[in-house]
Amino acid sequence: MTSQTLIRVFVAAAALVYLGYVLGEAGAIRRRDRDLEVIHRQVDAQLRFAEQQSRRQRDVERERHVQERMEGAYEALGRWLHDLDRTIDEVWAGAHTADELSRAKAESIVERWPWGTLAVPEFASGAQLYWSGEVRALNRKFAGESARFISRARAALMCGDEDGEGLQDVRGRLWESLNDMHDILGEVREQARRDLGVWQKFQVDEV
Repeated sequence: MTSQTLIRVFVAAAALVYLGYVLGEAGAIRRRDRDLEVIHRQVDAQLRFAEQQSRRQRDVERERHVQERMEGAYEALGRWLHDLDRTIDEVWAGAHTADELSRAKAESIVERWPWGTLAVPEFASGAQLYWSGEVRALNRKFAGESARFISRARAALMCGDEDGEGLQDVRGRLWESLNDMHDILGEVREQARRDLGVWQKFQVDEV
């Protein structure tokens, strides 16, 4: 084999080695790029999952906060309805007794009714925002019916203890209004139960 042939063989071998090196480097770069792309995809997926979990947690916390406020609002409504029940019963009792203290208390309630007794108490004032439109409408119905109740209570209190058909008639009309008032308060309670039931069902369906 001549020297030129050896040189050619050497050059060819070197070229093959260099080509193998280049191809190996190119393959390594491609593998590295693929690995980096896989890593980027995994990181992106984890970030999206974390964002979804965070958003869901915020939604759960917000719903829980609203539910607590709503339940508190209807609890305040229940307390107010209990106070109104007791108050109209005190008016009824005061109109049927000779006890001066009971009559004086009933007269005070009647005189303060539109602006004081009937007004939403402070502990329930902020709760109105969470009451349904149906509850507020029934409260207005109660307020409207109360005008007749107070008018009849005032007439019964003015009669004093005198006996007779006139007094019995006045008290009979007052009794009728008393029942009407209690019936409306019962409607408010029933609507409140429906409101809370619908809310709870909505929460379960959402989950």
